[in-house]
Amino acid sequence: MDHPVGEARCQQFESFAGQLHVGDPSSGLPTVPGLVPVQPGDQPLPPPVLPTLDSIEIDRTPDGDTVVFGLGGDGSIGWTARFVQMPLLHGTDDPVPISGACVLQVDLTGVDSNIASLRREVPMRLSTEGEASSVVEVLGYPSSSGLVQSFVGTRSGTPTVSVESSIDRPAIAVAISH
Repeated sequence: MDHPVGEARCQQFESFAGQLHVGDPSSGLPTVPGLVPVQPGDQPLPPPVLPTLDSIEIDRTPDGDTVVFGLGGDGSIGWTARFVQMPLLHGTDDPVPISGACVLQVDLTGVDSNIASLRREVPMRLSTEGEASSVVEVLGYPSSSGLVQSFVGTRSGTPTVSVESSIDRPAIAVAISH
């Protein structure tokens, strides 16, 4: 794992969670009639189509940085954001190599990644320039079983975080200041 920026140690233990409906939440769900016996040769129902993570961006503001997860498609997305002492990639014991005094893990559930550059072996890495930024870097990983993981390394050991979801611009925005 990369070393923290500066000597600050993370002093945050907050967590956030919520759900966001994008597009038409009912359109991605297959309709299932009552129980019907399956005959040999019958085709199974197609899996539901999940909403998509279309982009991850860092927006600079006078008060700090905002990591914006742009969403598309139709359906319901669950999300959690929590500070972690040891960031681990879902389904592995592999530590996530990220720089920062604190690491905020952001999980989106019930979603597929729609970003061509997201690969499990080499995550998408976004970084900011300058000491004034609140975010050191963001690592984004592709979806696995409907789960997309991202990790945000913060410059401060005592960052202030707020999370908002919006249906006007289907997105989850994580605002970070120090």
